[in-house]
Amino acid sequence: MSWLARRRRAVPVDRPEVRVLINTNVTMSRHKAAAQAVHAALAAFGIDHGRVVVLGGRPDEVRAMDAVVHDAGRTEIEPGTLTAGATLVRPGDEA
Repeated sequence: MSWLARRRRAVPVDRPEVRVLINTNVTMSRHKAAAQAVHAALAAFGIDHGRVVVLGGRPDEVRAMDAVVHDAGRTEIEPGTLTAGATLVRPGDEA
C-alpha cells in the first residue's frame, strides 16, 4: 500500500483536509517553501496577514509560542512529537 493510501485511510473522514501544493518548478529554500505554504493556507481561509517568517527553533522556544503543533504520528514522526509553533506579532509588538 502506498504512503498516500495509508495516509488517507488513517485520517478521520469527518474532518476536512487542508491541502497546500508547493510549485516544484520553483527553486526555494525549505524555509521559503514553508512560508509560502502558510501564506496559501491563511489566504484559503480568508485570514488577513502580513509577513510570514519561518525559522528553526529549539524545543523550548517552540513550546513558548502561542500555538503549538504535536504530530499525530500517522506518517514519519512519532505520535505527540512537538513539530511547530506560531505566534502572531502585531505592529508595534517586539519581534
